[in-house]
Amino acid sequence: MKKVLIFSIGEQIGDGILKLVFIYQLRARFPNYQIYWATDKIKTVYDSVLNKFVRNYIDVIWSQSNLSPYFWNNISDKYELENLEFDIIIDTQKTLLRTIALKRIKTKQFVSATANWIFSDVKPKIGYKKNTFYVRNILQMLDLVSTFRGEKKFKLEIPENVKSMLTKIFIKDERYIGFAPGAGQKEKIWSLKNYLMVAEYFEKKGLKPVFFLGPLEKNLKREILKFNSKIIFPEDILKDVSGVEIVMASTQFLSCAIGNDSGTSNMLATNLCPLLKLCGPTNAQKFINNDFENIHFISSNDYGGKEMSLIPVERVIEKINELLEPRPSSN
Repeated sequence: MKKVLIFSIGEQIGDGILKLVFIYQLRARFPNYQIYWATDKIKTVYDSVLNKFVRNYIDVIWSQSNLSPYFWNNISDKYELENLEFDIIIDTQKTLLRTIALKRIKTKQFVSATANWIFSDVKPKIGYKKNTFYVRNILQMLDLVSTFRGEKKFKLEIPENVKSMLTKIFIKDERYIGFAPGAGQKEKIWSLKNYLMVAEYFEKKGLKPVFFLGPLEKNLKREILKFNSKIIFPEDILKDVSGVEIVMASTQFLSCAIGNDSGTSNMLATNLCPLLKLCGPTNAQKFINNDFENIHFISSNDYGGKEMSLIPVERVIEKINELLEPRPSSN
């Protein structure tokens, strides 16, 4: 069987979710290949919390393969790679020594943008445009070695067992709106008071508020429940499923979701429901691309600065109302 190896620097949760766009195309691009995914020093979430979402698309995962660029060392101190040969290797990172190490693995075709594509057997046409969204640049690498162009808009595939569990929380014919009010950095956080005002507004319109709290936001639960004791916290209800799976799968049941630029809001970026991201110090443009057609942004820069407090509650409510409007049929 033919083999293709994808090499990356490694993936944490947010990065891993964004790259699902790329991974979901691999099987369509290479239907008769065995697909390998390898990282060097850093772990990948594809062999842990996101494994259920990629196992139908990646056959073999080599996490932390520890490659060496030096000929007197084994290629890897973890895997026996000397006698392996691939049909295609795609190097998605640009660190020179890692690329040199990867070149030691036998392959018929090598693709890498390192050092302005000097190591690559195939290169993009002169004058090609680099995308702001880095995953789109990786997808363009597939275009160099695949003639497949039947690209579909990305939508997360929810594992059936997780979906079944969530039907116990999300009642059929009810409408829900999701909130991710936290972030790892304080300057990225729109105030909880604002989120609760938005939740109150839409609850009066018949949408049940659902809150997703990361490890750093668990202390907010008491304040949220004091404001509204009926607010739902799915991660506290389901104990046999990881929080990541719960957040991502919940989007299939939400009419809309809203969050700061955070790991949790990245988990809500599945294209299964509209997601409104609030950005302050973060450049929203780096996330905007055709793959995530259901992700929308409000930036504090449109209101005079990088402070999240500049984003008005009224504008957020207005935007969510727009996203909740039925879309015209494409037929």
